[in-house]
Amino acid sequence: MNLACIGTDSSHLIEFSRRLHALRDRGATKCSVVGFWTDGRHDMPAAEVAKWEDATLALGAKRFDALDKLLDAADGALVLAVNGHRHLELARHPLSRGMPTYIDKPLTCDLAQARELLAIARKTHARCYSASSLRFAREVTDHFDRSKIGEIASIDAFGPGELNPSMEGLYFYGVHTIEMVDALMGKSGVKRIRAISDQHRERVDLDYHDGRSAFLRLERVGSYDFGATVHGTKGAYQFKVDFNGVYDRLVEGMARFFGGGPAPADLRDIVENIAVMEAGNRSLRESGRWVDVEAIQ
Repeated sequence: MNLACIGTDSSHLIEFSRRLHALRDRGATKCSVVGFWTDGRHDMPAAEVAKWEDATLALGAKRFDALDKLLDAADGALVLAVNGHRHLELARHPLSRGMPTYIDKPLTCDLAQARELLAIARKTHARCYSASSLRFAREVTDHFDRSKIGEIASIDAFGPGELNPSMEGLYFYGVHTIEMVDALMGKSGVKRIRAISDQHRERVDLDYHDGRSAFLRLERVGSYDFGATVHGTKGAYQFKVDFNGVYDRLVEGMARFFGGGPAPADLRDIVENIAVMEAGNRSLRESGRWVDVEAIQ
C-alpha cells in the first residue's frame, strides 16, 4: 500500500512516515510513504518544514512536483497540512479519486467544509477519517472498564488550551480534549455547549441529548497534561494520559485502515465534533451563552 503525504508543514510528516516504515520493516503492515507534495504555502517556519521534508526523504520517500503525479503513484493519502482551513481543498483531490484518506486534526475549521468533505466521501465511496492521538491513549481504550463504573453520568476533563491565530478558539488544541471525551462517551451526541475564556484558559460545558454532561478545562498556564474523571452510576474512574506509545497506536490504527480495516473513528462522528467546536467558538464570541449543536446525519 503506497501512501502519499499532502502538505509538509507539520512534524507529523516524519513522525507518521517513520512509524509506518518501522511497521513495514517488522512485517506488521505493507503500507509505506512513497512520496509527498506541497504547494509551498506553509504555516510553520521554513527551517522546520525543510527538516521534516529532509528526514522523510532519508526514509526513501520522493518529493513530487505535482499533486496528480503523487496520487498516480499512491493507493492512499494522508492530508497533513497543519492548518485545518486547508484540509478541504487538499483532501478533495484523493477523495474525488475514491482513495482511502486520513486527514490530520482538526478535520476542518469550518462546519460547512466538514459537511462538504463528508458529502464527497459518501458520493465517491472513499473511506476517510480524522482523529486526535488522544483517542488512542491506553487510559481511554484499554484501562477504562465500563463494567466497573456502570453507565457514564458525566466527565470532568482537562487538557492544554494552546491557541493558534490561524485556527479559531477550540479548533487548534481543544480538539484533543474534545475527541478524548468523545471516545469515552461513545455515540450519544452533544445537544448544546457553552464556553468562556480568559487569558489563562477556556472552560467548556457540554450537555448531551441523553442527559449526560461533560466539563472541559483547557489550560494555557497549567501543566501540559491530559486527563479526566469519569463519573459512573457504579463508581468513578480517574486518569492522566501517559503519552508513551500514543503516536505508535495512532499510526497502527492508520496502517490497519489503509490495509483495508475499519476506520478507527467514523467520519460522521468527527464531523459532529467539528459542529461541537464551531458552536463552542460561537459561545466564546457571545459571552458564554448556551449554543445548540447542529445535528449531523
